[in-house]
Parts: sequence; C-alpha cells; structure tokens
Amino acid sequence: MPTDRKLTYGRRTRELDLQPQSPAVAEVPAQPSEVGAMPVRALKGYEKTDGTLSYSIVCVISGGERKEKDFLRELIRQKELRSLRVAFVSKEGQGLQPYQMEAIWAAIRQSGEVALANQHYQLDEMDKVFLLSDVDEFYDQLVKISNESDNQEAAQWIVSNPCFEIWLYYCFKNDPETDLESLKSFDAAKRSQEMKHLGNTLVPGGLNPLRAFEQMAEGIAHSREHYAEDEQRIPLLYATQMHEMAQYLIDTMNRTANEYNEFIQRKQAWREKMKRKD
Repeated sequence: MPTDRKLTYGRRTRELDLQPQSPAVAEVPAQPSEVGAMPVRALKGYEKTDGTLSYSIVCVISGGERKEKDFLRELIRQKELRSLRVAFVSKEGQGLQPYQMEAIWAAIRQSGEVALANQHYQLDEMDKVFLLSDVDEFYDQLVKISNESDNQEAAQWIVSNPCFEIWLYYCFKNDPETDLESLKSFDAAKRSQEMKHLGNTLVPGGLNPLRAFEQMAEGIAHSREHYAEDEQRIPLLYATQMHEMAQYLIDTMNRTANEYNEFIQRKQAWREKMKRKD
C-alpha cells in the first residue's frame, strides 16, 4: 500500500486552552452513510485560562475497534497528553472492512466534516488522516483500493500483516521468525486469530495496547527492521506500516514541550514507585 500520499486540504491554526479536563472523543455511528449527517456542534469543553498550547488533530479510521482504540486511548481521552487529539472512527462490535473504510473517508471528504457521537470537526481542521487495516482476508480489497485511489485526495493507509497485533508485538519483542513461525501454517484468513493467541503466550499479560503506547520507540525500531512489501506494495507477513503512524504521533507530541517523552518518564517513575511498594 503506498505510504507517500499527502493530504491536500488546508490546516487551521489552533490553540488548546489549558484545562484540567477535556471532552472525550467517541466513535462514529455505525453506518458510513451516517458520517457527516449529524447536526453541526461547536467544539466545547475548553475555556480560556492563563496560558494556551497549540495542538493537532488526527482522524483515525480503523478496521479494528478495540485494540486500536485502546492503543490510542491516551490521545482520545486527553487526560495527560494535550498537544495531539485523535478522532477515532470505527464500527462498534464489528469493525470495518477496507471498502467500508474507504466509503467513510469518501463521505467525510464530501461533507467536509467528521461527526462523532459527541463531537464535531471540520475536515480542514485535521492535520492528518490515517486508515488502519489488517491484511487478513482483505488482500484483494486493499490491492484494488491502492490501484484506484487518487493520491491527491487520499489519506494515509496503515496496513498490518496479518493484523494490528503484529505492531503490538514489536512494541514488546523482536524475533517474529521464531516467536510467530506458526502463522505460516495458517490460511491468511485465520492468521489473525492465531496471532492473538500467540500474543497471550509470548508476553506476560498479553499484548497490552496501553503499555504498547508507552513503548512506541521500541515498536518503531523493530517494525522498521522487519518491514517488507510484495509487488503490490502490501506488507508481507510480519510486516506493518504502523511505525510510520507511530513516528508521526511521537514527533507531533514532542514538538510541544517534549510532551510524549515527559509522559513516558512520568509513567516509568510511577511504575518504579509501585515496584518499591511491593
């Protein structure tokens, strides 16, 4: 899947007022046809205080709706990290196939807005749009979308083979040829389930997406090391493009007072404190 596509809509300068709490960002309603159909609502929850902080908005349209959302939870809930806000779009309980994701993105472009259950964004407020998909049984869909997409209007597809859990794996470990060798014996449509099973055996507590968010630097290095594509530019088995999205997230957060690195240091200090108590 091509990864050099650029968004063409404009970007507005924004300021984030420093407040103790921020509004939550919820999922889009279930059907793609509903995107952009909700009434316009002004962004609420911020009032001017003594200082302001610039922030970015990223829209993530995700095929999976649980692990992916948990991975991005800190940027959706906006409790500690305030420089980057994620508007997360998926279909609760079922997720989305690539064709459905493409339809949602087309509807967003047409309406010029991202309408979530309790929030509303204009498209030109978005700094970046990512579409996250597994390869799974969707290979043919992804190839067709890649061949038909207009690069001038496309967001950036982030594809993982076999599934998003390979990215979580790289945030913890780095020996897929040994740890995940059994995946090769499964049909493509069944590899995701095996990957989920293996994750629970390879890492104590499983491939925790919340912890993976704190270990993105390791994930980026490991993912890049094992990245490879086929002739259709679809990631091969054990490969994911998530290192590109993760690097964007880190760079964007760190542009504002080194926010992500400071967040990781606080988390590490807290975990050390908990260990000493034990």
